[in-house]
Amino acid sequence: MATDRVPRIRLRSVPAYAALIVRGDELDPMVIAEDASRFQQRFSEWGRYGISAFEAANDAEIDAVCQTRLVRFATVVVFDRHALDEAGIEIVPTFRRPHVTLCHQALEQLVERLVHCEHRVLSNPYHVGEHEE
Repeated sequence: MATDRVPRIRLRSVPAYAALIVRGDELDPMVIAEDASRFQQRFSEWGRYGISAFEAANDAEIDAVCQTRLVRFATVVVFDRHALDEAGIEIVPTFRRPHVTLCHQALEQLVERLVHCEHRVLSNPYHVGEHEE
């Protein structure tokens, strides 16, 4: 059950075959740390630092997430589930599908593990900048 200090966690787990998408910035450690710190402040009773990501099962779903949820980002970072598991990053299905939170109890560990985790950086063909319409 969600409270103001704990995120809403879905009962259905993230499938083992899922790819996970994080917004761009090509894994800038400063941006990850700032986002994860804001998350921890907002959900302080949960005891984790986290960053938002989106679950996708295949390239078509990655494309759909880019088109609907990540249009403000010129690039997206795609992790395979097994790479995140091997890096020791917890993947929690939060809020509404396809949202997930990539998290760890220690901020430095989360940042370090994400930056060094195997991933792909893709151009977002649906990117719309601030001055574009």
